[in-house]
Amino acid sequence: MTTSAAEVRQAGRASLRDRLATIEQGTLVMGLTVVLLLVGVFTTRGFATFGNFRVVLMLSSALGIVSVGQSIVILGKGVDLSVAVVAALAAQGSVELFANRGFSEGEAVALVLAMGLGMGLFNGWLVAYAEVPALFATLGTMALFDGVVRVNLLPTHLYQLPPNSHIVRWMGQGHVLGIPAPIVLAGIVFIGAWLFIAYTSPGRLIRAMGDNPEAARLMGAPIRPLLVSTYVISAVLATIAGLVILGKDGGYSTIYGAGQDILFESITVAVIGGVSLSGGKGSIFGVFSGAALVAVIVNVLTLNNFGLLARNFTRGLVLIIAVAADAWLHPRDEETAKSEDL
Repeated sequence: MTTSAAEVRQAGRASLRDRLATIEQGTLVMGLTVVLLLVGVFTTRGFATFGNFRVVLMLSSALGIVSVGQSIVILGKGVDLSVAVVAALAAQGSVELFANRGFSEGEAVALVLAMGLGMGLFNGWLVAYAEVPALFATLGTMALFDGVVRVNLLPTHLYQLPPNSHIVRWMGQGHVLGIPAPIVLAGIVFIGAWLFIAYTSPGRLIRAMGDNPEAARLMGAPIRPLLVSTYVISAVLATIAGLVILGKDGGYSTIYGAGQDILFESITVAVIGGVSLSGGKGSIFGVFSGAALVAVIVNVLTLNNFGLLARNFTRGLVLIIAVAADAWLHPRDEETAKSEDL
């Protein structure tokens, strides 16, 4: 029996995909990040300085925090489009409560954390119990949260951090043993998420649920509470990321939709890092690698004086390439095709 040239080529393509799919994507992405760093060193003036590397780490800190939450949702076969709004409302709400509503800074931070938790619970309830597809549920709550909070709490779209702020300012500008606080906070989030996914029963069940929801249900996994927990984690981490951005930049603006970049970049980071949109596949190390890669790309574009449109185009192109690569490496099977989670 002979084999046609087309069959040989097809087998070769399949084997290449299978081989690539077995490699930890985070390792590949970290290698690509190192290559891009070397390219930046030799092509971009001012790139190879301690101050600029610090900027890259600071840039990736808040993005990494929100991307961890987004990735946990995607691992469970969902998506959270409300993270940018949650981050913005938390940042601006903390200033409004502290500066204009008579609350102490500690009380303001606690209240916005509670607000973020409540938003996560609502997102999770819509997806898990009302069974609204995650894409449409969080697209709707993105507008709902923004409208409700702004009507009742936030009279403006531009907030500056008060001079007497200590907690939030430390989150963005403080240090721990000489290490910037945002980097420390991001490190704690990454390590905590890794331990949660790899070594706890809920974390392993979330991965199992994303890989095969029906099999996880037959095993007795509490599917609905697990789904809710992923959205709660995402919202709380988005809240923390918003406070870090506020403390780092000294203000938070949502004029002309500013701040929405963190939504697209969090999905980009997750997918680049190997968190498959089909659910159940990916690692926290991959998310870390993806955050580093996106931060380096943005930094190189900025140092080379690329305008906003060029940066947006590049971010969009990277996201499309990442999604296409994910679809190629992790093709949809029958269970994925039946899923209506996205």
